[in-house]
Amino acid sequence: MLKKIFVVSDPHGHCTLLENALNKAGFDNENKDHLLVCCGDYFDRGNENAQVLKFFERVKNKVLLRGNHEDLLLKLLQTGKVLPHNYINGTMITLENFFGKYFLDPVTDTIDFSGKTSTVNRICSFLEDTVNYFETENYVFVHGWLPPKENCENDLKSVSDELWEKARWIKWTDAYSGQKPLRNKTLVCGHMPTFFAKKFDANRKENDADIFYGNGLIAIDAGTADTKTVNVLVIEDNLI
Repeated sequence: MLKKIFVVSDPHGHCTLLENALNKAGFDNENKDHLLVCCGDYFDRGNENAQVLKFFERVKNKVLLRGNHEDLLLKLLQTGKVLPHNYINGTMITLENFFGKYFLDPVTDTIDFSGKTSTVNRICSFLEDTVNYFETENYVFVHGWLPPKENCENDLKSVSDELWEKARWIKWTDAYSGQKPLRNKTLVCGHMPTFFAKKFDANRKENDADIFYGNGLIAIDAGTADTKTVNVLVIEDNLI
């Protein structure tokens, strides 16, 4: 089944930028032949996290991948335990967007979500519905990178969630060697902004955040929190 696929990644709480970019690219939520794929990192850093959730809930045809920031947020919502990286990665900005003035116990570094169960459940349900990867006839979509080759060479479905979680933290700029990551398909990823792609293309301008097309690789993260832009990759492919 041939679909027109609109691929975005790492909106990080910037809903207005995301919607404007998709509108400019021609995405039509009412068109059954249009499919929206997001390669993860929906929240944190920006201040429109609640709007981002509402936007993706409205989209009819979608595939939502899990990013490393989804892992961080889900663990915090499930445990209430705040860790130092929750501040560094912007998770606390997301909590303030959703819950306003939350209660943080300074002794135990825990948050009391009492009375906010419905919102917590809604966010957790969204996060738990995200997937490790998505595969079409000619492409594989991930957040960061693939798990170790020996684990996914034959069947991506057989790779454990633990290995996928580790792979979400891998930077494509470290993992990509100029060789095709997959034998027969093109890998599409986010997680690491494309303004680092000059490492692989001497003709590319410094701080160029446009989509990077490598050898069997397409990197699309525009570093939205810094550049205030969202890349939209538009391709046509058959679903499998």
